[in-house]
This record gives sequence, C-alpha cells and structure tokens, in this order.
Amino acid sequence: MKKTMKLVSVILVLLFVATFALTACQKHECQHVCPICGKCTSDCTDPVCADKCPGHDTDPTYPTDGSVYNDFEIGGTVILGSTTQLGGDFRFTGLGQSSANASDQDVKGLTNGYATMELDQNGSYVWNETVVASHEEEVIDVSDGVQNLKITIKINEGLKMSGGTEVTAANYLAYILAFSSPVGTAGLQYNLAGQSMVGYDAFAAYDGTNEGVEGATKVFSGIRLIDEYTFSIEIAGPDYYPYYYADSSGAVSPYDLGLVLGEGVAVKDDGQGAYLTDAWYAKTGETYDKAAHLKSAKFDIDTYEYTGPYTISNWNEKSSEARLAINTNFAGNFEGQKPHIETIVYRLAQTETQFAQLKNDELDVLAGLSGGDDVRQALSIVSEGGFKEAHYDRAGYGKLQFNCDFSPTMFTEVRQAIAYSLDREEFANNFTGGYGSVTHGPYSVNFDAYLDNEDALEANLNTYAVSSTKARQVLEEGGWIYNSDGSTPYDASKGNGIRYKKLSPGEYGPDNVNQTYKAVSVTDGKEYKTEQIGGEYYMPLAVNWLSSEDNPVSDLLTVMLLEGTALKDIGMLLTKTTVDFVKLQGELSRIPSYGYGGTPTYGMYNLATGWNTAMYDYSYNWIGNDNPEMYEEWFSYSSNYLSDPLDATFSWWNTENQGLSFDKAAAKAGGADKLGMNYLSFAMVYSVEHGDVEEYNKWFYQYMIRWNELLPDIPLYSNIYYDVYNADILNFKTSPFFGPADAILYCGSASAQG
Repeated sequence: MKKTMKLVSVILVLLFVATFALTACQKHECQHVCPICGKCTSDCTDPVCADKCPGHDTDPTYPTDGSVYNDFEIGGTVILGSTTQLGGDFRFTGLGQSSANASDQDVKGLTNGYATMELDQNGSYVWNETVVASHEEEVIDVSDGVQNLKITIKINEGLKMSGGTEVTAANYLAYILAFSSPVGTAGLQYNLAGQSMVGYDAFAAYDGTNEGVEGATKVFSGIRLIDEYTFSIEIAGPDYYPYYYADSSGAVSPYDLGLVLGEGVAVKDDGQGAYLTDAWYAKTGETYDKAAHLKSAKFDIDTYEYTGPYTISNWNEKSSEARLAINTNFAGNFEGQKPHIETIVYRLAQTETQFAQLKNDELDVLAGLSGGDDVRQALSIVSEGGFKEAHYDRAGYGKLQFNCDFSPTMFTEVRQAIAYSLDREEFANNFTGGYGSVTHGPYSVNFDAYLDNEDALEANLNTYAVSSTKARQVLEEGGWIYNSDGSTPYDASKGNGIRYKKLSPGEYGPDNVNQTYKAVSVTDGKEYKTEQIGGEYYMPLAVNWLSSEDNPVSDLLTVMLLEGTALKDIGMLLTKTTVDFVKLQGELSRIPSYGYGGTPTYGMYNLATGWNTAMYDYSYNWIGNDNPEMYEEWFSYSSNYLSDPLDATFSWWNTENQGLSFDKAAAKAGGADKLGMNYLSFAMVYSVEHGDVEEYNKWFYQYMIRWNELLPDIPLYSNIYYDVYNADILNFKTSPFFGPADAILYCGSASAQG
C-alpha cells in the first residue's frame, strides 16, 4: 500500500512539473529587453517578442548625461507627474502672493524663456548665449564712496516668440516698468520689480498725474532703452551694490508686450530713462484701467504669445491637467538646447496611487521620491524593466525650528540640550529608510562653498552626538539650576520635577511675555508656569511644540522625544499641540489672519527648508533687536527671531565696519568668533566682490560655525531624492537645482527616433 501511494505521488509530481513547464512555455518572458524602449532585442520568434527594438540598446549616438543634443527627431508625449496640484497661475506665477505654486512654476518655466541669464544644472546664474550678443558691466562712482553698477545688454536679432513676433529690448523692459508702478500694485499687488535700480522710488511714486511732485516722475532713470536690441539697467549703491551676486541683476526675462501692457501702451526712452506711455496710467474714476487687464491676463493662456520651449495648448481646471505643445520657434536655452518632445502633459500624481499610475502609463515621470518605502517601490519598478531612475542629494533638510525671542527656546543652551538628547543619525536612518543623511548646518552638500570648506567644516562643526551629560552641563552653565520654588540646586524630586531659570530683566521677552509663560497641552495634570518669587521671575524648562496634522516627521519625533525619557532625564518638559498647517503658519509667523492670537505660545516646530538655486544670501534674516528700527521693519523676514549678542558689540550698522575683508573684520572684532549672525550674513554678500570665491568662502565657513553654535534649527535629515522615468525618454538627467521640467528640454523620445 505504501509503495502504491509513493508511486501515485511520483506520478502527480511529474504531472505538476510537466504542467508547469507547459505553462511557462505558454507565458514566454523575453530575456533580451531594451532598457530604453522595453522591446525585444533578439531574433526570438515567439509572438510575445514580435515588437522589436529598433536598435536603441546598441546605438551609441544618444547621450545619457543630460548634455546638449539637438539631433533628436521631434515626437512623443511625456506625462510629468507632481503631487502638487496645478492652480492655473501660469503667466505671472505667484506674483503679489506670499508664495508660488511649485507646479505652476514648472509650467511657467516650460513656457517662458529667452532670459538674459538662466540657472544652470548647478543652480548658478549664467549668461544666456543664445539670447545675449554682448554684455558690459560698468562701475559708476557716485559720491562719498558710493558706487552703482550699470549693466548694458545687447540681445541677438531674430529671436522669435511662439507666434513669430520678434523679441526686442522693449519686451525685456515692459515687465520691470509695469511692475514698478502703482498700476502693478492695483492689478496684482506687486510693484517691486525694479526696486534695486537707480530711480525706483521716484518712478514708483508717479501715478500719472503728479510729475515733479515730491520727486515723482514717469521716467525710470536707471533703466535705458538704447536701441531696438540694446538696453541697460543701473543697480543702486550702497543698498544693492557692491554685492557678491551682483551679476544676477542682469537676469531679465522678456514678455509679450500685450500680455504685460495690454493695448495702446508702448515702452519709450527720450534720453533720460525708459517710461510707459500715458495710456498705462489711464483711470476710470479712481481705478486704473490696466489693473483689470493684468488680473485677466494673469490667467489668459490663449491670447498672448509664449517665449519658452512650449506653449499651453489646453488647461483643464477640473482635472488640474495642463497640455503643452512644442514651440518650434524657440531658439534654445542658455546653452542652445531646443525641445524635441512634441507634447508634455502635466498631471497630478496621487500619493496613494502614484506607482500604479506609473505602471499603467498614466505617468511617465515621478520626481522627488524619498523615504524607504517609496524608494524601494520605485527601484522595484525600475528592476522590472521599462523604467529608469536618477538620484541626487536633496538641496535642503528637515528640521526642528525654534523661535528664539521668547520661552525657553530663546536660550542657546536649551536648543543645544535638545540636540544632545536626540539621536539624529537614528532619526534620519529611520525616516529616510537609509536613503538620506544628517547635516550639521544650514547648507546643501551640493553647494560649491560647502565643498570648498568641507574638510574644515566636518572637523569643526559640533555634531551634537547624544550625551545626557553634555545636555545637563550646558543647561547648568545657562542658569537652569533652580526648582519651581526658587531653591537651588536643581533636584528632580522637588516641585514639579523640571528645571527653572531665574530671568534677568533683559530676558523677559517681547512685551514681557516670559513673565507669564506657561506650558500648554500638559497631560500629567501638573502646572508648569513662570513663578514670581521675591520679586524675581523663574521660568520653567517647558518647551511647547506645535506640530501639523498627519505628519510622519512629527510621529517619529513623538516616539523619540515626547514618549522617550531623554528630555525628562535632564529636567526638561516637552508638550505637543497639533493643528492644521495654516494655523501653524499663523503661530510661527505671528499672522492674526491665520489664527495667531497676539501672544506667542510655541517655541518649537518641525518643518523643512530647501534651496532652488545655489545663491546663498541670508542678509536681512538675522537683524537683531540691537537695532530696534530695522528689527521692527524686517521682523517678518527674520529667521527664528534670533538676536545674536555679538551683533551688539560689533555691528554691521556701524558703517565703518562695512566693506571690510574677512581678515580685517575678524581682527577689528577681536577674533572671527566675535562676529555675529547679522554681521556675517550681510558681510558675506555685501563686503565681497563678485567673483572673489576665496574671500566668500571664508565668510561662509564662519557663518556655518556661528550658526552651528547658536543652533536656531536642529537639522534632522536630508533625503536622497529619486526620480523615476519611462525608459522611452532619452538623455534625462536631473539634479537638486534642475528638476524634470528643466531636464525634459534635453530629452528625446526613443519611440520617435524610427
């Protein structure tokens, strides 16, 4: 019986193997797939392999590094996916608003071109050789050591917009003039286009009727229309020149005159400066007639010509999808690259289904993928064939951000203690799934200035490796040595168990808010508030953290900081409040219309930051309360509301300290470590001549060292970004500063090459 059962089992196994073999033959899988088009490259006769590759796998003529290539045949459609929904603001994207929709900016970038300077793959401004026939820079001595910078630009003849109209100098000046006038304000709430140029204030004050009144004039003296193809702009010193990035002032873009000015308005120059003819200032009652035109033109995709490689052929507001058609009149970008993909579709990528969209041919490109799960899924799709990937270090980082003008987070030692209590390496590894790293300052590893200083920065930046001993040490050195009853030394078994600090009058914060400071969203039933004892104020080491909803960074921070014991062990309380992002913005930036109640409450936030260019300019971001007038004027621009005490002793506002070399400034201040954040941020760009990289790098290094000591943010992670794209797309190469909407200009479609 056992032998019979064994024989039956063997027969069943053989039948299974035979059936499996037959099934495998019926479901032939090609082993010779072209990595570009996904078609068979062998002489296999199986029906599955009937559609053969035309030879992409062996054709060496197509570049793969994103270099200039204009021999592609025009054809094909590429669907770009973005998780940011298009808003339809394609003509003057974000103008007059606090921010611009990133996807709308992509579409604008694809449909606008011929700028005199453009951003290259490294995020640096370069002269557009396709457009600019010549450019000259002249330093003009004004008086008392003040200098202006005059940039004269001659454009090439024969540049065509999408409808065939030739581009002239007037197309470049119309935008600056229109949006430096009160009409620009009335139409799109913007009139700062020419703010850095000589004569701006007088021109901006002219309303069409007040020539000569309090200096107002219709002529913009710092802008000249020299001839049909030549114009100049003059940058005003000392506020805007000297400046390390002064050459970027030559970046001017042309627009269809009808789009900007409407009908009946012309750009003129009678020898004193450029101006707009009177029809620009025409009014009906108290309203500028052209204001209505600007509001309408902003969303008009059909009437006016385009200057870029593509035109918008269709905009579906309901599905938030834009279809772009190739502009065969486009002469090329800064290095002569022309478009060869015939049609581009810009479509919303749904986070939950984006990979299904990719595999179902609903998307051809997914960009900026990060985190272990998404990256692994993307790489799995690539391994299956038909798709490729490009990856690069993100130019930015996720962070804890502190308000530094009130609450415990106004004190450097508290921020440092939090850093010493968080294992950032573990956080970054967990959050990015291994596809990321930790930075120790406000830089991108893609910056030239970082790379030039890399060894010194890596050797001297504090990494804040986890150490409860150091956390306690910095707190004690900072005066957090009291209990809630004012007794000292600190004893965790006394009072409510956390540390307190006795405040000096200079530490009461804005409107003395620290005198009434208290913890919110407390879960243990205790009260943690500033105590007044014997005429002195004692602040609790209780940090109020405000987080946005449905935030995975917040979730991980909750586990590692809120639910962990590291902060409790050093005598610190952390509380968490969760709100929507609009409310969070209101509290962070203290905007009443966003829900801010008038009294700052939260000292810590988890956010992210990044750079679209390699220009690194943080002047006006660190103005301290040592200059009350400037502090109030620029408060909304302030990074973290931090006032560096070093800026009070060696001040940028002392004109004798401006324009010094790094070595001279350090010597005058008593050492490089005596230079404060405000001074460093201004000197880095306003005391360095354009092109003096060695001098700039000295300032950059010291800025990073000082920032790393003050720690207004704690960098948490910097991702490696992955872009996945259909293998039919040839020569696709992205970078942190050169996204898919930039890279697609260099691409061709394999299926269109014959």
